Amino acid sequence: MNILAIGAHPDDVETSCGGTLAKYAAQGHKVFTATATNGNVGSATLSMDEIARIRKEEARKAAAVIGAEYVCLDYDDEMFFEDRNARLAFIDLVRYCKADIILTHNPEDYNPDHELTSKIINDIAVMIPVAKIQTRNKPYEKIPTIAYFEPVNGLGFVPTEYVDITDYFEKKLEMCYAHQSQISWMSDNYKDSLGDKNFFDQYTIIAKYRGLQCGVEYAEGFRMANDAFRVVPYRVLP
Repeated sequence: MNILAIGAHPDDVETSCGGTLAKYAAQGHKVFTATATNGNVGSATLSMDEIARIRKEEARKAAAVIGAEYVCLDYDDEMFFEDRNARLAFIDLVRYCKADIILTHNPEDYNPDHELTSKIINDIAVMIPVAKIQTRNKPYEKIPTIAYFEPVNGLGFVPTEYVDITDYFEKKLEMCYAHQSQISWMSDNYKDSLGDKNFFDQYTIIAKYRGLQCGVEYAEGFRMANDAFRVVPYRVLP
């Protein structure tokens, strides 16, 4: 299969579903990671152009850990809005990847870029095969399956699917730590919630907690798009 994980910012997909992506890659599937924005507000000291360059390079390095391909749509961080061109850019991205499955943000999240990324993916999924909607990459005859990964710290998120990432947790951390620019940035901006921990430490806690819920050491939780607004029993994915 072709797997597309798209987040709003560099490091979103690694922290939220890096273990699942590593597992897909190890099973021989083609994995793409993508971001809507270039993360160009993610530094208190560097220029927007410089931090964007750094963050895109970090995202490429993170993708390379599992042999994935990284694509950036290059919108401005926190100034990303929906219009015709944005919708067409998302359609073209999905067509380029020929995605069978898309992993993306939960529709309800703390950040507007996250929520808009999720909304556009949901809106355009049914448009992928429509030939009259023309983009650089051609339509293909599939409407991708969409799964939502959880918001930061999992607040308000109840998974319906769990992926056992025990054998791939170290790969997930390696992908996360490719984003070195974000350790100091997040510490400076979220001191009250992070305390003495660095930004990526919390993902060990979350993975252990999701593992506890489904009977493995480490797991990542998801909701399928058609389950997002109703409560269903959890299932453990193979």
